[in-house]
Amino acid sequence: MNDWLKEQKQLNAFWWIKFLLLSFIAGAIAGTTGDFVHVITHTDGYPVPGPFPYLPLLPVKMPIWVPFLFGTAVMLMATTHKLASQFYHPRLEKNVFVSTSAPLIFIIVYAMTGFLHTGTGGLEDVWLAILAIMIWYIMDRTAMGAALAILNAICGTLFEIFLVSIGGFFYYPEHSNMFGVPSWLPWLYMVASVCISLFVRLIK
Repeated sequence: MNDWLKEQKQLNAFWWIKFLLLSFIAGAIAGTTGDFVHVITHTDGYPVPGPFPYLPLLPVKMPIWVPFLFGTAVMLMATTHKLASQFYHPRLEKNVFVSTSAPLIFIIVYAMTGFLHTGTGGLEDVWLAILAIMIWYIMDRTAMGAALAILNAICGTLFEIFLVSIGGFFYYPEHSNMFGVPSWLPWLYMVASVCISLFVRLIK
């Protein structure tokens, strides 16, 4: 019995290491890709020169810590969703195609907020809010999913406000109407939350 329990603990520890690593990698790729679009479209930017080296092979100046920041953020969000997954069931949780495509869906929405500069504090907030609600309604449609999305939106937005306040990065003036960050930012975090909630259920 003791050997069996030890083996189960080792398997459980291995699973969590794999889960955290995959979540980190997915977040580093998706977040850095989306932020790259924000930088090239002058939605946000980083101090130049900065105190840290920049990512190589990119036509813009993005500090080397960016992938680690996004990877850690998604890893934390994914862990929260995984721990809560037994308490609620998103509408499309068994749809493998949608769950697999969830990171790409988030990247597309993230990129759209950079390419479609339709007016922060106005039309951009409206279309992103409608899109975020539609994504939740189509993919999730649970009260728990909505609550987690709101929680992630609050925490993510507050953390970006903090980073902006200490000079870690900046949003351009036309996109910084809410304490230095865009007023549409919470909706983007809500999209991320819904997409992550489906994606983490694929990791076995």
